[in-house]
Amino acid sequence: MEPQRRRDPGAPGQATEEDAEKSALNFSASVSASLRLCGYVLVIAFVLLLTTAAQARSTARTLLETRLPSANLTNVSLVDAIDFLRDIAGVNITVDWKELAAINISKDAQINLQLHDVTAGKVLSLILSQAGPGDLLTYSIDDNVVQVTTRAVSDQQLITVVYYVTDLLQPNDVFDYTISNITGGSAQVTGGSGGGGGGSQSLTTNSKGSQTKTTDQKAMDLIKLIETVVRPEVWRDNGGSASMEYLNGNLIVTAPRSVQEAIGGPVDR
Repeated sequence: MEPQRRRDPGAPGQATEEDAEKSALNFSASVSASLRLCGYVLVIAFVLLLTTAAQARSTARTLLETRLPSANLTNVSLVDAIDFLRDIAGVNITVDWKELAAINISKDAQINLQLHDVTAGKVLSLILSQAGPGDLLTYSIDDNVVQVTTRAVSDQQLITVVYYVTDLLQPNDVFDYTISNITGGSAQVTGGSGGGGGGSQSLTTNSKGSQTKTTDQKAMDLIKLIETVVRPEVWRDNGGSASMEYLNGNLIVTAPRSVQEAIGGPVDR
């Protein structure tokens, strides 16, 4: 019989169990590192994409905030006034002339403005108010383009925005929640939770004996206040299409752009 040969752990092609485990661990670590690197790259790319999109959206708004040394328009047609502003401010402006014509506003409507040290946005607002008395005309910003159209057409496009309002619903013993009106005296939001009904109630409680309200009830008071102050005719409770709901500290508002901007400031897409 031949003597049994001992296996040499260091011999080529004879990897031990320990070597195999080390190789597996090294491979796993390498894969994990690669995945982490890919994750970092994706996150950075995503952030850059969002930053670029935000910058693109804000460019038109920034241009409208540019102050112009003067804007002298004497018996200038609406179309020429828009061209003037487009050129002097360097902002993209499009006009829905078909919708303007539908409410009898012509390209030849006369504009007269003599202004100094004013923003391009203010000039545009004054041009539109002269062309369409009242608030017949408006504009919005979409993908770095200022779009001029009628208020009626703009109001057909509903936008949903979520507002964090928990801080507004916290009790404050110092702040007076009674709303002063322009004739003196005071005004209070009527109705409690559930929409309507009940007598006059203050917006919140204090330590002086006012009736305590739940957060949901105070949220309903806030909704009623907004519906009373911001374009009452557009809300669903008043026959319009806009709506508001309170959920977990957030006010979910679905309304025309002009309403959103009255509540929370400029809304650009």
